[in-house]
Amino acid sequence: MNFLDIAMGCTLVAVFVILITPRVRGNTGWAATVTPLASIIGSGFLVSVPLMASAIGVWAIAAVLALTGLAYLIGGAIRYNIRYAEPLLEGAKPGHVIKSVETVSQIVLIGAYFISVSYYLVLLAAFGMKLLGYTDPNLGKVVATVIVSAICLVGAVRGLHGVEKAETFTVSANLAAITALLVSLFIFGLALPSDYSWTAALQEKHTFDWDTLRFLMGLLIIVQGFETTRFMGDLYDADTRISAMRRAQISSSLVYLAFFILAVPLYPLFTSSTDVAAFIEVVGNVSPWLPFVVAGGAIASQFSAAVADSIGGSGLISETTHKYVNARHAYVLIGAVSLLVIWATDVVSIVALASRAFALFYAMQCMVAVFVARRRGEQGRVALFGTLAAVAFAVALLGIPAGG
Repeated sequence: MNFLDIAMGCTLVAVFVILITPRVRGNTGWAATVTPLASIIGSGFLVSVPLMASAIGVWAIAAVLALTGLAYLIGGAIRYNIRYAEPLLEGAKPGHVIKSVETVSQIVLIGAYFISVSYYLVLLAAFGMKLLGYTDPNLGKVVATVIVSAICLVGAVRGLHGVEKAETFTVSANLAAITALLVSLFIFGLALPSDYSWTAALQEKHTFDWDTLRFLMGLLIIVQGFETTRFMGDLYDADTRISAMRRAQISSSLVYLAFFILAVPLYPLFTSSTDVAAFIEVVGNVSPWLPFVVAGGAIASQFSAAVADSIGGSGLISETTHKYVNARHAYVLIGAVSLLVIWATDVVSIVALASRAFALFYAMQCMVAVFVARRRGEQGRVALFGTLAAVAFAVALLGIPAGG
């Protein structure tokens, strides 16, 4: 083992041990922050570089800045709703315009959860198959089908909250793996082998047209996850959730930026035929151990996220239908729709479809913020949130998969 491998291993173990200590897990601020943080830099973290580097080269750095910036602004609208819309919604009667838009947004979120469960588990299968050397997409779909069926069967029979308890360790494992990856890329970049260069990616030519912009819209899912704090009101007060979302978005944006910059020497290895799990294979050029570290963290994160979204989706279905469909029966519905999405699309299309679904939810949340800001006489915020709603609606309508 060389210095890079030793540093990677030490970082992985040290960060994981620190994150699972009772002192860290018991910190309210960290506990509120880790859920949105882990969601944002979960699956999309590894998917983003292969797709964006192969499409637009070094311009991917500017693109990820734009995506994280847009997400932060939309997060501002949701933070505004936590502060001002929630108190209004508590006393609002059915038919109230803000209540109605909020209800529609929750229905949209149910649909987004259906797709996101498929998204997480298809990527889990893709990462696992890539690590084992298999590339057949149908085999990945079979694996995802088995996992979806198992999760929803357990949910319908026993509930998933017992499985959810493992989230502390899966999230910690993924964050430790990501930290180890960044340290490895940093050390690798300090003394690049002769076959690699910081400038090679600059020499590649990429066209930026309307379809490229639509493709980038279809990648909004890579920064999704910050909205989870909106629905953690039973656990944390408004100030804690607002601070947690802000910390999670700023931290994840810095991590994304560092990742895209440190990965520049690897950009030429990503081509137009690159699949979403290509980073697992390419990162083996940095260290033969790194694919196992990265894939292990990603797989743990995917499974945890799929369970969390299944629980969230079942709860929303039960709440929206006024318990006409109970939470356990909702798991059957989630499983059926998720399987339909898995077999009716391919993995790249699911990325774009998930982006569009969450963009529609964000648009509706921005509209809630518009109505609240108008009620409060804040015309500047009305204009800002209205613009963000229009952008989110555009993403929902126009986003396409890579090569679409």
